[in-house]
Amino acid sequence: MEISIDMLALNDADSILIWAKDNGQDYVTIIDGGNPGDGQKLIDHFKKYVEPHIPKNAPILVINTHPHRDHIGGLIEIVNFFKQRIARFYFNNPADYIEELTKKNIRNLNESIGRINKRVSRVFESINDANNLMDVLAKYNIQPLPAFSDTELDHNLFRIVGPSKKFYLEQLAYFTNIDILKTSESNIILESQINELEEGLKPCQVVDDKNDVSAENLTSVLTEFNDASGRRYLFTADSGVDSFENAEANGFDMTNFHICQLPHHGSRRNISTNWIGKLNPSQFWVSASGNKKHPRKAVIECIKKNLPNCRTYGTHKGGTKHINSNDTQFPARNWSSAKPL
Repeated sequence: MEISIDMLALNDADSILIWAKDNGQDYVTIIDGGNPGDGQKLIDHFKKYVEPHIPKNAPILVINTHPHRDHIGGLIEIVNFFKQRIARFYFNNPADYIEELTKKNIRNLNESIGRINKRVSRVFESINDANNLMDVLAKYNIQPLPAFSDTELDHNLFRIVGPSKKFYLEQLAYFTNIDILKTSESNIILESQINELEEGLKPCQVVDDKNDVSAENLTSVLTEFNDASGRRYLFTADSGVDSFENAEANGFDMTNFHICQLPHHGSRRNISTNWIGKLNPSQFWVSASGNKKHPRKAVIECIKKNLPNCRTYGTHKGGTKHINSNDTQFPARNWSSAKPL
């Protein structure tokens, strides 16, 4: 199989389009839709660069990695565009796994403290956005499929290496726990508190300081593609160290990728020096706005320190990132070469 990858430039949001050719058949996989409004950007990109070159009945597959607004927000536009062309839609809806009483308690908690507790408002927003997506899927009679590493897929286009259903349910139970939500506080550091000069001097120390990624992000779907040359591509969404360890514990090879997406827009909370070395890609790709946090300078410098032959490319430098596994299989675009960070 040969693949053509586009990581759209959507600031701190994710939408990735992967056009695959396998045994004379064309397939398109869309991973996430960015924020509301970003879905149209992916549609426009598809119309310009992919649609003219594939049959009208080429299957469309969609993966929502997790229901955070910057990943799920644009999917309603995408579903409304492709409609019944969507052959598979992979989506772990948190509402399917929590009780009605818990949903009610989260709604009540959001009404009382959501304005001052970002974790509460984020969980409530995710459940609400997931419900809205379910409504539009139902409109076109699209039945979503679970996206777990233990889900048996009926194709070989990609494989889901995380999360396992067990790991997903553990994280879900944590971030929907009412008592925890009442007392939890945001661990988000302000940009003004980041000393980039210091990070350049001891980047790996900063990266390894504390990997306290949120449980919601840990439920992100990890997706692996392989090309005809045996090279492997890992798309990580907002996953973190615990996500990688869970995939490894379940028997998946989490080492030596050709291209790996830096998780959570290059945040320092989602990676470690150890996992930079294990993933060991030829290239890291990151979708980010280019502020002090995304991508974090310490992460980029730690990669350079530990993987001197690895290049990191960001959507904030030069826009949408594109690569073909085999240039002879896909139409030329004549884009300029990307410059590494």
